[in-house]
Amino acid sequence: MNTYAVLWTYTADAEQIARHRDSHMRYIKGLATEGAIVEGGAWRDGSGALIIFRASDRKQLKGYLDADPFTTEGVIVATQIHEWSAAIGPIARI
Repeated sequence: MNTYAVLWTYTADAEQIARHRDSHMRYIKGLATEGAIVEGGAWRDGSGALIIFRASDRKQLKGYLDADPFTTEGVIVATQIHEWSAAIGPIARI
């Protein structure tokens, strides 16, 4: 398995974010339960988020990202993906 740091930038439309937050959180929590998400959370200013994913490859990761309600509903306006090697801390031991 590979580890990926995914940085999202959200739309500035707070109503659009609020409208889709519940379905997004259900989806994200499901991925966390499955072990596909190791850690994650939104920036305090509400402009986006950082999510640490575990996936076999970028194709599997893209499937996770593409199915997220925040993606399908246009909340995420930019995505950065970085394959990441955790060196210290609990994620490094996964």
